[in-house]
Amino acid sequence: MADSPLLLTLKSLSFFQGMPVGLLERLARGAVPRTYPPRVRVASEREDVRGFFLVLTGKVKLFKLAEDGKEQTLYVFGPGEPFCLGSLFGEGLFPAHAETLSRSRLVFFSGEMLEEMAREDPSILFHFLRVVSRRLKDAMEMIESLSLRGLPGRVAGFLLHAREEDRDGRRLVALGISQRELAKIVGATPEALSRTLGRMARQGLVRISGRDMEILDRAGLAALMVSDRGPRGR
Repeated sequence: MADSPLLLTLKSLSFFQGMPVGLLERLARGAVPRTYPPRVRVASEREDVRGFFLVLTGKVKLFKLAEDGKEQTLYVFGPGEPFCLGSLFGEGLFPAHAETLSRSRLVFFSGEMLEEMAREDPSILFHFLRVVSRRLKDAMEMIESLSLRGLPGRVAGFLLHAREEDRDGRRLVALGISQRELAKIVGATPEALSRTLGRMARQGLVRISGRDMEILDRAGLAALMVSDRGPRGR
């Protein structure tokens, strides 16, 4: 029997690398796909979300809301990336809000299905533990970048941690979001972010083309991230 389109997609993703084919087949059979229009809340903070989502197409942002309504974007997920992993086990309450930025095709894997699979084959738990541990490490590095550095260092840290994709022989950071959204992530005004990116481009660190950025000098960005310990609001 030929593999289903979803199973072929799961096999191609780095997130599922190393997972036995039998487990992948079961995940694909139990998955619930759904397409969302832009600006739709997929999950809300403190909502009981027993399972996790995988982005097939589109973009989903993770964000927090302050009491005064101010929004802080934490992360933007693109194709091939999972989210809600933190609510897989335990009380299952989602720690933030998740909203589509564009028309997005998502797949949901229920916690009940995963628990049943884990009872039959505990090896699946080690796979998710590795992924969650890697996410925690990335989150700690991002928190350090956003809290201890001035704006140039925060932008440099974001770009160095962002996922790149190959396009026409170039490695691009395909943001898929506006500079206004990026400004929320790095904690700056859109105007301050625009000035910072302009300086980086003039210094030969990056090349900006719409919502795509090409990193021209990775060592230069790394040096900027390490050396810039200026005030957060700069």
